[in-house]
Amino acid sequence: MSSSSIIKILFALVFPIICSAQSAGLSGKVYDSSNQPLAFADAVVLNVPDSTAYKATYTDEAGRFEFKDMAHGNYLLKISTIGYADYYKSFSLTENTVLPNIILKETATELGAVVINSKRPIVNRKIDRLEFDVENSILSSDNAWEILRKTPGVSVTSGGISIRGSNSILVTINDKKVYLTGTELKNLLENTDGDNIKSVEVITTPPAKYEAQGSAVLNIKMKKSTNEGYKGSVSGAYEQSMYPKGVVSSNHYYKGNRLSAYGGYMFGSGHYYGRNYATVKYKDENGDVNSVWNIREQAFYNATSQNSFNLNMEYQIDSLNTVALGGNSFFSLKSTANIDTPTYIYDGNGVLDSLYTAKNHRDYPQKNNTLNGSFEHKFRKGKLIFMSDYTWHYFNQSQDVNTLFSLPGEAPYRSQLLASDDNRRISLFSAQADYTGTAGKYNFESGLRYGNVDAQNNFDYDQQINGQPVTIDGLSNEFLYDESVFAGYAGLDREFGKWGLKAGLRGEYTSLEGNSVTTAEVNRQEYFKLFPTLYALYKASDNHQIGISYGKRISRPPYSYLNPFRLYSTPYAYVTGDPRLQPAITHNFSLLYTLKNRHNFDLYYRYEKDPALEVMIQDYATNTIISKVTNIDHNFVAGLDFNTNVELKPWWQTGVQISTMYKEDTFQGADGSLYINNIVSFFGYMNHRFTLDKKKTWSAETGFYYASPGVSGAFTFGDMSSLSASFRKTFLKEKAELSFIFSDIYRGEKQTTTVRYANQDRKAYSYNDTQNFRIQFRYRFGNQKLGDKQRQDADEKNRL
Repeated sequence: MSSSSIIKILFALVFPIICSAQSAGLSGKVYDSSNQPLAFADAVVLNVPDSTAYKATYTDEAGRFEFKDMAHGNYLLKISTIGYADYYKSFSLTENTVLPNIILKETATELGAVVINSKRPIVNRKIDRLEFDVENSILSSDNAWEILRKTPGVSVTSGGISIRGSNSILVTINDKKVYLTGTELKNLLENTDGDNIKSVEVITTPPAKYEAQGSAVLNIKMKKSTNEGYKGSVSGAYEQSMYPKGVVSSNHYYKGNRLSAYGGYMFGSGHYYGRNYATVKYKDENGDVNSVWNIREQAFYNATSQNSFNLNMEYQIDSLNTVALGGNSFFSLKSTANIDTPTYIYDGNGVLDSLYTAKNHRDYPQKNNTLNGSFEHKFRKGKLIFMSDYTWHYFNQSQDVNTLFSLPGEAPYRSQLLASDDNRRISLFSAQADYTGTAGKYNFESGLRYGNVDAQNNFDYDQQINGQPVTIDGLSNEFLYDESVFAGYAGLDREFGKWGLKAGLRGEYTSLEGNSVTTAEVNRQEYFKLFPTLYALYKASDNHQIGISYGKRISRPPYSYLNPFRLYSTPYAYVTGDPRLQPAITHNFSLLYTLKNRHNFDLYYRYEKDPALEVMIQDYATNTIISKVTNIDHNFVAGLDFNTNVELKPWWQTGVQISTMYKEDTFQGADGSLYINNIVSFFGYMNHRFTLDKKKTWSAETGFYYASPGVSGAFTFGDMSSLSASFRKTFLKEKAELSFIFSDIYRGEKQTTTVRYANQDRKAYSYNDTQNFRIQFRYRFGNQKLGDKQRQDADEKNRL
């Protein structure tokens, strides 16, 4: 189908012939006595005469509320928020009506300096996303990482963040891509105060405005302060697992007449531990075991100076124009690792034949810096935003692998030193323009984006056997990578009656070149792909909503997957990438149902063509374990998700997530044949939050998750579970907070990994020191009412 045909179909969908009905809209603005807008006030339309709720919403940052598609008739409007007297107004609706400005009067009882965190977090189903509204809820005292753990539809385990079983997640803050992954991302989120978060958006089928990379988007929306003043906080935490760790941080916010600024700094230091025991069996032509390798790897990591900076400034030139500048930085220049790997080799009768011990020492300093800027201009019915960012990433890993080989009960007969130096320099640049506006009853958005990646990687190897230098052919190399993506998109949406429709189309042209300089292997790819999105939401009543969506996505391989170099952990084990990897294309289908704005059901199907996954191969010729990234043929997932947040008692709130899925991966094995790895899996998470005293100064929380066995390519993973508990005490007029946190209490986060097909037979047991105790203190100072009445407010490296 041609692109012009697709565009015609899209416009036919988003410009339907609409049967008119007798309906009208109501809107207005809410202010306090000093003429400041009141954000997030409750606005409820009640039926007359029985006073039952007909429609409900919240005011936005400008104090505005709006109700659409109301039947003609007589109603009662109620506006309420904490610290103000309720406002009531009777009205008769026969046409679109804009009410005069509403002024709320403060109640005689003064509120404290800190927002009262007592509301149950609210889940709102929107046409293209699920919005988890945590502002001023009991979750506001958590950090961003813990809030994600409790967000419906999101799974946070020791393996990272996943949505619907996929780890290909784009994380954004206020729709700006975060260029951090793994531990760096976790550090950033753990030091982001929950009381500065408005909501978390889970976007399983991202609309056209988001870049097509990744299977889902997780957008953290920060609050916007409307009151002038300054506030800040300092915090520190001590964590004890097998080894101690510590972190201190400070965050500062300033809101002036035109200038707003935020700055934060975090310093962390710690020692980390990991264990990976594996048994590898080699078989003869009859399938009988003739050799068994028992590997006992223990890893000790030291990161004694982890530093993170974050600075953002916004200046309002006038009521129509705003500029913003910001940046963040993460650097850890004192990071080392010592990995001990004794390996015992037995014959087919279980008799110890030989052994070797590899001691791997690594130094891996790294730096990651991002600068960004934006300009926003508002029109009468829309706004235009220009934004750009630049990121540079530095990583250097030097490694010495010293190995001693011996026979049982004898002194080593051979020594081997394998030394390598891995230098990576990656820069990313992007610039984009986005326009959003309205035309009649339609909302529309469009934009252009350019992104470029420039990466250089040098790998140098040296080898010695019994102290004598040995020449290595083909291991040292220089790898250059350049990728450019040009994108454009357009989208439309509108509501009519009980229906909401939205459609979009994004086009991306990609040009890339991977050059292995030493081996003269050059991989060039150019392709243009279209990514349509379609959504429909039917609101049968206030208690029943039904939605359907479709979206097409792309997953480009991470840069590390494209690197062809061999990184040895022992003389008989290495990982390697493939510069010829192809991008994966994903199709997402969803059927959604929400009951009483609280209970959410998602029935979904995801098909991926050519996903890039790690495949582990036992090379019989060299007895080497090769971890190679390759494109598997395809995988698909069909599943059902359920989540809810309920208040069982005024002092007891709970959140529940339940997921079940069938996953099937088709991959090419070491023998060249196609294999299928499939399974039905289950994930469940339950979180309980308790208020322990009448003054609400003591609170407690428990969390438990269970993940049944799963598959990924040739791997089959065993089940895993975890129990956590925490206690929190506030004092000094709620400015100070002390927390005690117990994680993975019974060490349930142990992972079993199995590869078994044809003559491949490997089983591993890993544990990453997740059982720990953490004590944390936080103190807030300055004007903590900065955004109290208005519910105040507080950036791309996903593939590094």
